[in-house]
Amino acid sequence: MISSFNKINSYKIALMVLTVLAPAVTFAADYEAKLNWSQRTGLGTPVSGIVEKVFVVTGDKVKKGEKLVQLDASVFSAHVREFKAKLKSAEEHYLEAERERERAMELYDRTVLSDHDLQMAKNNLTTAQAEMEKVRATLKAKQFDLKYSAVRAPFDVLVLSSTAQPGQVIATEFKQEPLVIVAAANKMLARFYALEEQLAALTKGKEATVTVAGRKYTGTIKAIGLEVEKNKKGITGYPVDVEFKVNGVILRSGQTAKVGIN
Repeated sequence: MISSFNKINSYKIALMVLTVLAPAVTFAADYEAKLNWSQRTGLGTPVSGIVEKVFVVTGDKVKKGEKLVQLDASVFSAHVREFKAKLKSAEEHYLEAERERERAMELYDRTVLSDHDLQMAKNNLTTAQAEMEKVRATLKAKQFDLKYSAVRAPFDVLVLSSTAQPGQVIATEFKQEPLVIVAAANKMLARFYALEEQLAALTKGKEATVTVAGRKYTGTIKAIGLEVEKNKKGITGYPVDVEFKVNGVILRSGQTAKVGIN
């Protein structure tokens, strides 16, 4: 009897220990996922012009800052030169007006210049300064146009598609389709759908393992959706995106993957 009693108590104690420790135990979970592009975006230009050259085709990898498309920049360059010259002239006019104001003040102090003439000298200086600032602002606008006559990669990109063609007219007053669509060249997203009861184990920034075609990549949870969605297979859940580096491997959007969360 004593032996049986001790065994029962031992079982109870063991059960209590497991119950206490249970919340601290984590279990690995695997999720079926699909690959998607990271930082997918359409690129265009804020200035009107004519496409002179297209440097990329679908599938190209381009470093940050390199040209993708170039508009004919001759007019933009001419405008920059024009307003640089105008600014130089405006600055000279301002300096001369400043000198005239100083002479007028000196004469006024010697009581040989009227209040009206002094005020005119001050007004001329104000006008010259305003004109100089106006030309300077216009020059900045023209420099902006010249800079953005080239569409450049905002980060290391993979070109997904390019619709730009030499001779194509770009008119920014009308809605324009992107000239080039790109995505991050060195990373991708794996999206899976989690049920409500699974969300407690998922937090932004948590490490995850992404397996694609038998190859494993290390990533982190980048985003967890707030609204229930349904994927193409009819699976309903909250979308979870895991971002991972591809390490030079060519992967494609829509490929199947498996995400492991520890």
